Amino acid sequence: MMAQRRQLDMLTKGRIVGMLESSRSQAEVSRILNVDQSVISRLWQRFQGKGDVTRQPVSGRPRVAKIDIW
Repeated sequence: MMAQRRQLDMLTKGRIVGMLESSRSQAEVSRILNVDQSVISRLWQRFQGKGDVTRQPVSGRPRVAKIDIW
């Protein structure tokens, strides 16, 4: 059974970056916030490369617009 994925909210992302900037290790942050260490690592790499932690738009099938007709 696969683990369920969930997106981190911006508050949690900010806490992660703040903890890492204050010299805590990725493993320590992972334990404290109960977030997988690989997620911490990817977030930190994104922050160091781009300077922010927002997600990139993904390609794929566009959403279908539903129009209600009265």
